[in-house]
Amino acid sequence: MNPTFPLTLEFRLSLQTELRVTDANGQLVAVVKEKLLSIRDEVRVYADEARRVQTHSIRAQGLMAGALDWRARRLIRRADGSEVGGLQAQGLRTLWGASYELLGPDGRLEFTIRDDHPWLGVIEGVIGAVPFIGDLIAAGFDYFVNPTYTVTDAAGQPAFRVRKRRSVFSRRFVIEELRPVRPEEAELVVLGLVQLVLRERERG
Repeated sequence: MNPTFPLTLEFRLSLQTELRVTDANGQLVAVVKEKLLSIRDEVRVYADEARRVQTHSIRAQGLMAGALDWRARRLIRRADGSEVGGLQAQGLRTLWGASYELLGPDGRLEFTIRDDHPWLGVIEGVIGAVPFIGDLIAAGFDYFVNPTYTVTDAAGQPAFRVRKRRSVFSRRFVIEELRPVRPEEAELVVLGLVQLVLRERERG
């Protein structure tokens, strides 16, 4: 995977969760579908709109992993079974703000993902807790305040940034490249950020 950045990740209006990834030229990079009725978080990635050519899968390890396990690791594999790496949630830190590690196929830390403004999520949660009126205010908050996430490499240098774009009828995220990256780095990070967006889409 060696796409042309920036990439746009946009959720389609559908009864099922479907995410389209397009590159800077508007070309389709991937179509992402969450598997329904699964006891594990599982995502399938396709190269085409018809979803005939599967390229990758992302699956949480462990029974009932994902919703009940804040430290669940999600393995990213190619269609041939070879491992790209994994996304590891950093436990209770995710209650304050998004905090994840991207691991290579050998389990070594390659990148870290952090919410740039975790306090915005706290404010949104407090507003949303107010009955009726809080829901209306939170909806406006969602529209005007959009989270950003920064991906840093193992040396602590920023490599990518994810921004949620303001939108009324859909949720749209943009991945920006902050430094030149190798194709294998782009593959790991883009697929890891697909999982991040699926988990964090309700924020902002």
